[in-house]
Amino acid sequence: MRVAALLPPSFHKEDNMNTENIIDIAINFNDPEWILKHITIALQRTSDADFVKRPCDLEGIEQYLIVRGEQDDACYSAKVTSALLSNAGIDEDTAWEKALENLCADTQIKSLGKILSEMTGVPSECAEASTIKFHVITNSQKCKGASAIMNREMLRDFTQNCRTNMLFVIPSSIHEMMIAPYDSRFKLEELSAMVKEINETQVAPEERLTDRAYILSL
Repeated sequence: MRVAALLPPSFHKEDNMNTENIIDIAINFNDPEWILKHITIALQRTSDADFVKRPCDLEGIEQYLIVRGEQDDACYSAKVTSALLSNAGIDEDTAWEKALENLCADTQIKSLGKILSEMTGVPSECAEASTIKFHVITNSQKCKGASAIMNREMLRDFTQNCRTNMLFVIPSSIHEMMIAPYDSRFKLEELSAMVKEINETQVAPEERLTDRAYILSL
């Protein structure tokens, strides 16, 4: 199965930091109202980086805070540091709480077949690439949207509609993840092998998460 490879680069909007973006962030770094409006969560591989982050319940992945905006149909973001929060008078617990709230308000789940149909004009029932009913979870900007997997309330609604409480989770890139209702006919090892192959051949190193799939119980 090469399902993840079916998502073309145009599916997500890349970061495009320019002078106007940098100025927009810089002039608002001491404005707590602006920061809390634009703060959200992103995911990356576990690292030793020094900014506001914490473990994720998906092994090998950590979550971190960013402020994010959109201009001229492009997404831009900056990582949040402890100094930034301190200067703005925002405590870390409040920052995480507001970031999760913003993330949950901006989560989208759409079937892979529907996405491919919208991109190619092929009817969605013909665009499905697998008997596993894959869906893509991301944010409205499709930029650093893999963190939408932290919206567990929406995931629980999704699994209930699928009459299960378990999901396959595939870290497609830092911009999105794929989810599918658990199906015992498919093995986690096979999906993990697919993720590793796709990472090596289709995903830029800086946009990779882990080389494995997960089973998430909700």
